[in-house]
Amino acid sequence: MTPMNAANSKILIIGSGPSSIGNENESDAASFQIITQLIKHHVTPFVIDDNAFSVTLSLLDKSQVFINKITIHNVIQAIKKARPDSILPTLGGKRAVKITQFLLARGVLTKYHVKIVGISDEALKLVSNPLRFGEVVHDCNEPTITSTIVSSFQDAELIADKIGYPVMIKSLSPRYRIRRRICKDPEKLRVNLKKYLNDSEINKCIIEPDITGYQEFSMIGVRDDQGTRMIINSIEDIDAFGIHPGDSLTITPIQTLTDPQYQRLRNATLKIMDTLDINGFCGVQFAFNRSGNYYFITKVVPYYTRAVALSCKASEYPLLEVYTDFLMGQNFSTLKLSNEYDPKTKCLEPSLDHVLVKIPLWQFKDIKTSDQHLGSLMQSVGSSIGVGRTIEEALLKALRSSQFSPKDVLPNRRNMSDDELIDQLIHPQASRILVLIEALRRHYPVHDLAELTKIQPFYFYKLKRLLAVEKNILNKPGNIDTIKRAHESGFGDGMLAETWNQSLAQIRDADQKGETRPTYKQIEPSAGEFIQHTRTYYSSYEHENESAQLSDRSALVIGRGGNQLGPNTSADYYTAETLIQMHKLGFKTIIINNNPNAVSLIPRISDKQYIEPVQLGNITDIIHLEKPQLIVVPGNRHFLLRQLTRRFPDQAIILPPDQKTGVTIPKRASVGLDFFVSTHQQQLITPMKLISRFHSELKYVNEIKPFQINDDKLLHTLKHQAIHVINQSNWKGLVQVLFKTGPNGYSLVGIRPLRTTETVFLNQISNVNWIRALIQLYTHQLTPAQFVSIFKRLKVLPAKMTDTFPFKQLSVVKPHLKPKFNNNHAVGARLTLL
Repeated sequence: MTPMNAANSKILIIGSGPSSIGNENESDAASFQIITQLIKHHVTPFVIDDNAFSVTLSLLDKSQVFINKITIHNVIQAIKKARPDSILPTLGGKRAVKITQFLLARGVLTKYHVKIVGISDEALKLVSNPLRFGEVVHDCNEPTITSTIVSSFQDAELIADKIGYPVMIKSLSPRYRIRRRICKDPEKLRVNLKKYLNDSEINKCIIEPDITGYQEFSMIGVRDDQGTRMIINSIEDIDAFGIHPGDSLTITPIQTLTDPQYQRLRNATLKIMDTLDINGFCGVQFAFNRSGNYYFITKVVPYYTRAVALSCKASEYPLLEVYTDFLMGQNFSTLKLSNEYDPKTKCLEPSLDHVLVKIPLWQFKDIKTSDQHLGSLMQSVGSSIGVGRTIEEALLKALRSSQFSPKDVLPNRRNMSDDELIDQLIHPQASRILVLIEALRRHYPVHDLAELTKIQPFYFYKLKRLLAVEKNILNKPGNIDTIKRAHESGFGDGMLAETWNQSLAQIRDADQKGETRPTYKQIEPSAGEFIQHTRTYYSSYEHENESAQLSDRSALVIGRGGNQLGPNTSADYYTAETLIQMHKLGFKTIIINNNPNAVSLIPRISDKQYIEPVQLGNITDIIHLEKPQLIVVPGNRHFLLRQLTRRFPDQAIILPPDQKTGVTIPKRASVGLDFFVSTHQQQLITPMKLISRFHSELKYVNEIKPFQINDDKLLHTLKHQAIHVINQSNWKGLVQVLFKTGPNGYSLVGIRPLRTTETVFLNQISNVNWIRALIQLYTHQLTPAQFVSIFKRLKVLPAKMTDTFPFKQLSVVKPHLKPKFNNNHAVGARLTLL
């Protein structure tokens, strides 16, 4: 990899596009961090992306942003306009790497004197090239599965007969995501091969032996241009091969390998990185056969992924800071870490004194026509994590974090029949952890469960320990020792209150009597060997507390947790911007969240991070420790808002504001007038056209764009009507007054707070940060002069925001959209300049 020139150079970063299944906010979070570091090196970054909820797009000046769909043509146009010295493809996923491969092969980069940075030539050749992958692994004297490329059923049938059924097929250079399918007989092979050949850009498929049931492990490594390399994290999927890693429970570090087995995988990863001349990060995936004590290398990924993001979160190793220094031509011996880290941290493999568990989140309850069975195609829309001293604690925290309700009550599978239970053990579906727990609750033998599920017995014994604690809770309600043991195992106050039919206040009183309150441990990469200040914490119930009150002038911001369908990716943008703007207004900022891919959990965005379940009890514990001046709740979460407002009336701020009266949401509307309203002033920002798929029905609006009402008299009339209804209910903040158009013109039909998604859209297309304006308003820092100044400088770009849906990825047929699906089922949004 050629390093960038020194200061004053320009770099083009290829983004990852709108959020989708398998692509949340992790790439945007990485881009934000790297761009922040590059600016410190006096490098001018440019970004091409069309993700409407990208925080990175808001970080840069509009002249440094190309809001375009990420295609070969548009990247070439960006190169022509920006004239960058280098291009960075590793943050935009496989698509960005493949575009860069094309530009290199066609001479575009040579023509415009653009260097590829962040990925070596050898690693670049490897991506989407199974033949080269096989050669690299063979050169390392490492084992891999024999893969054969076929372009017809006749070829595939010959190979399948040779290696034996079942076989696994996948498209080569797929148009969409990589899809794998297990074919158990010639008929299944014939049917699926036709589909997968059509899905391939080059009409070819790969066929290889089926390794369903092997254990799946990953190693994440980092290497500099001098050949110094190390492993920064190891990951174990609790589910075996056959279930996509994104749909599996994941644990880090690896738990069930012996040290010699671990060292074999570690050494293989280091050899792969050497052979590819990696100068940055790289992930290597393994399929491990326990009965034969052998493994295959199944995948090498030399670009940023969810696994890399998870590794950074688990270890707090400053990987992206190190990677940016590598981009600038430095190596382990010359780079200097920021003051938060001990200097020796940069080249010592992280050692963890905690466990992190990631649990996937599905939306099948909202998309009931989707097949809920888990397989080789990823279906989860997000994930949440739990961190603890033990596997049991981390697992239960992750499970609690997966519940979007802050009441801290877990669902169960007690009503399942034995036949249903056995069927789901053999043919896993979403939330299978609850099925595993129920099977143990019914005393199914661990050996039988391990055989049915291909999950290691080790994890069933861990679940049995949680069930023993649960039994103790049921048998000894209110017992102080029971409460202490429950908390140490990850049980929350809300769970105990629900089980014992007590109030949360009663549980907390018992906690106080038994002195059973949490302490907090820092997540850092040396397991306490060095003094580090990563400022990221998780709760435990040990004696030593490593966290203290941050400041007398702090703001605690409540994150959204794991990503779900609807406004969640926009809510994470909203949360991140809230932290940024609070800091600019003089507050020390604290975030509680548990989404490993969230931009709002970037260390540089807040002064302190807590990775905890976003549950009322956990939030209250942090409030008691930090004593924040303000508690900010971005988004509309009714139970949490009511409870926090009741408990902390002088501290709680809700953004967007929760209007108690006057909200009128009609069935149909086609135009919204967006206003910014202070105590004594109201001003129109822009009219917004609301484009619905079904007869102007508001819940089916999937595209919005600003537009001009050229009739001054009409505009004056509409504004007058809007301001009248705003004043009637004493509205403040960002407000949208809704109109319906018809044969007789415009009629006012409703009013509502401006939705999170539309607030983010306004941020992206105007020169005003509306989240900052809201925060100034609700912290009483917005003066009348500042209000006027906002509208004197206001400019709104002609653009549109279009929702994107996961139906194709979930194999849901679009004609069934109405009335089952609406804008709450969007997975992301695309931004387009007009």
